[in-house]
Amino acid sequence: MALDQRDLRETLEGVFARQDMYEACQRRDVGMMVRILSKYGITQGQIAGLTGIAQGRLSEYKRGRRQAEDLATFEKVADGLSMPARLRQAMGLTAPGGMQGTANHTTGNGLQLPTDTFDLQLLAEAIGKRGDDVKRREMLGMAAKVSATAMAAQSEVWEQLDYALGESMVLSEATVREMEARTAGFHRLEEMLPGNVIFRGLSVHIKEVSTLLRGSAEHSKKGLRNRLITTAGESCVLAGWIASDMGSTATARNFYDTAERAAKEAGDPAIVACAYGYRSYIPSGKGNHGRARALLGNALDLVSDSISPATVAWLAARHAEESGALGDTATALRSWHQAEDAFHIADTADDRVWTRFLDENRLDSFRISTYSKIGKLEEAEEAARLMIARLPELDKKRTAIILGDLASAHLVRGSVTEAARLAREGLAASRDIESAIWLPRFDVLAQGLRRWQHQQAVRVFLEDLAKAKSGLAWSRRSPTPSIRHSRR
Repeated sequence: MALDQRDLRETLEGVFARQDMYEACQRRDVGMMVRILSKYGITQGQIAGLTGIAQGRLSEYKRGRRQAEDLATFEKVADGLSMPARLRQAMGLTAPGGMQGTANHTTGNGLQLPTDTFDLQLLAEAIGKRGDDVKRREMLGMAAKVSATAMAAQSEVWEQLDYALGESMVLSEATVREMEARTAGFHRLEEMLPGNVIFRGLSVHIKEVSTLLRGSAEHSKKGLRNRLITTAGESCVLAGWIASDMGSTATARNFYDTAERAAKEAGDPAIVACAYGYRSYIPSGKGNHGRARALLGNALDLVSDSISPATVAWLAARHAEESGALGDTATALRSWHQAEDAFHIADTADDRVWTRFLDENRLDSFRISTYSKIGKLEEAEEAARLMIARLPELDKKRTAIILGDLASAHLVRGSVTEAARLAREGLAASRDIESAIWLPRFDVLAQGLRRWQHQQAVRVFLEDLAKAKSGLAWSRRSPTPSIRHSRR
């Protein structure tokens, strides 16, 4: 028996409070939503009447014969059923009323940036199209423009996508350029926002690229299709890095594997090299420097100065770090010189989308890490002092890396109090940026310092580490495209 309007509204409010409905919204699983609603007496006819989605289509969703993918469908479900803000946010939608309800994230420098998936995609696209270095202070104005045009642009993009998939099924230069710009923008946004903030938007972007690839398999010009496959690979390596930052190694590996398959199909070995470079941080964080160096060696075999000098500079600097950690001073110095030589001929801002982080400061942080590991501690500390002094006050990520490396070097030398002090400062910086990827490094430091835990400096560091691990516990959960979500 169908529910009357009052009973219908009361039933909906009860269903909206359920955890299984919240999880279905997180997964953007419309079929599951329909099944849950049906379980509590809400018919497909009623859902169709409220949302404007055809009853036959709802039946296909319920039976799993079709998956809802476009944003317009999710908006119809949320608006038609008058879902509360909690469920709308779980689906990555703005609050009713458009941009006034758009969720925002406050960056370390106080900028209010949108975290809605579509707004983030537009912001990434705008940054990617700029083609030059976007300063943090410029982000506020760009974000405001994005929010002001988001609703209109959203309609235009989906109309373009519908045309590409439903009519001609042929990729256009404009569509591919749009996806390329958005991918480049997400790589830049990763330097400015925590990974958990942009993961959802990046996942939706990857899904859109995948949809375009499926629809264009047999009809598009090979050059355009290869560029889109390259874009998919570049997006997946970033998603892998962010998943690793969130504490999900398995998810990261899946993205890296996908990126490597895309790279092989597109004939772009630099993407595979990038994936190996990112993968190297996983064993390195666990103290397995031999495995990390092997991955980096494989990466360097795939790319040359003529292909991507900035990628070579990054990978060789990482190889120097890992060689230093293994006590192989001769190899560390050879790799470091290779990194410097490649960096001097590179234009990191105009190389690959993943190389734009590699500026003079970041190269110096690799120098500090390598020197501290091969026993040149005084040189490393002097370089660190100069670098931290010139870094922006809120660049916590690089500060955390540098201080962690110096703490490790002091521990090896036997300077326990100094190691504990630097480790605590580095941990504080890591905690400020909500990044879990560097916690294993501080775990290793804690293991080395634990025998001196009767000393106050060591005891305080160990207590701070326990609090940090507890506070970042969310990052050890497996991320999915429906969850929230650091760099080299």
